[in-house]
Amino acid sequence: MKPSTQIILATEEAGFAEKFEQVLRSNHTDSRLSTCYGLAELKTCLEETAVPIAIVDIDSNPQKLLGEIDRLVTLFPDTRFAVASSVSGQEIILEAMQAGARHFMSKESIEPELDRLLERLLVDDDKTDVDLGKIITVFSAGGGCGATTVCLNVANELRLEASQPVLTIDMDNCYGAVSSYLGIAGKYSIADVLKQKERIDSDLITTSAASYRTNFDVLVNPASIPENGNSNGLYTHLPEALEACKGAYKYTIIDAPRASAQMMRLLAGASKAVLVVFQANVKDIKIAKKILAQLKEFHISNDKIFPLVSRFNRWWFQVPPEEIKKAVGTERLYMVRNSFRKIVNCVNSGQPLSELSPRSGVRRDFQKLANNINGCNGNGKKQG
Repeated sequence: MKPSTQIILATEEAGFAEKFEQVLRSNHTDSRLSTCYGLAELKTCLEETAVPIAIVDIDSNPQKLLGEIDRLVTLFPDTRFAVASSVSGQEIILEAMQAGARHFMSKESIEPELDRLLERLLVDDDKTDVDLGKIITVFSAGGGCGATTVCLNVANELRLEASQPVLTIDMDNCYGAVSSYLGIAGKYSIADVLKQKERIDSDLITTSAASYRTNFDVLVNPASIPENGNSNGLYTHLPEALEACKGAYKYTIIDAPRASAQMMRLLAGASKAVLVVFQANVKDIKIAKKILAQLKEFHISNDKIFPLVSRFNRWWFQVPPEEIKKAVGTERLYMVRNSFRKIVNCVNSGQPLSELSPRSGVRRDFQKLANNINGCNGNGKKQG
């Protein structure tokens, strides 16, 4: 840890402030603590002095304070926020991560929690968010819409464009489609990573992932490894795993079909780009509309949402593009053309389009999509 690391604690409980200071002084003598009462005072302090770490006690009003933290994270991008609470559960942890908190600290076990927090937030203090990788999540509007094909080919095109390592995470709990598509068998799954809650870091991610190509790793799902069993209840620690992925890979692309509302909120909030994949038929359009509405409820910026029509027939429109835009409520629409034979060949051989059909139109669609995602940076400045 670097000398004289400054930490600011916002709490309305004098007892918690005293306990926090005692633990910090006992174990982290090279850190300096400032305490303020409530978020209004915290905002004033951050305006006056740049502080690398701010810890917010949310017990007095969790929902209100998390909403205010969300705004502070935007106002002070150089400060890393963490949340402290006496109530711990998957829902409140996910809400804290969605608000922009980098860590959730249980007040009942402050000493080990503080050690983990400082290790996570300060071990790579020289790195800025610009240096960290990007999370990209792919949601699907229905089975068979081609979301896994989109996920893997976008990952491959980003790898080729950046010449840097990418990771694909398979979160298909039913089928583990990514490993089936690529014809690989990972020894460890995303569930194995999340079980190691005490030491989720970049090294754990890279050593658990299976290698598919140079600079292309895959973290499979337990559905791909029958003996691994059920992964329910493990995703509480997913935010820490995603932060670790950002430290290890330029891009982490997540295939997340059938995601619950909570999972969708967490993944979308952590992502620089969110793809919603659907076909140009009435059923998929209705489901895509619901997904996009949910993302809006979660306050996900329209600029980083990519509504994507897959298997699009350029010569015959079941639903014309302009009608699709109106139906799902978007001004932007991305498309990947229908090229059934070429895609099936890729699936059967476990190879990306860049290797089997490098000059095909559908491959060019994926290149264009990857280029737009790469230029997005979470602000949607580059459009298709």
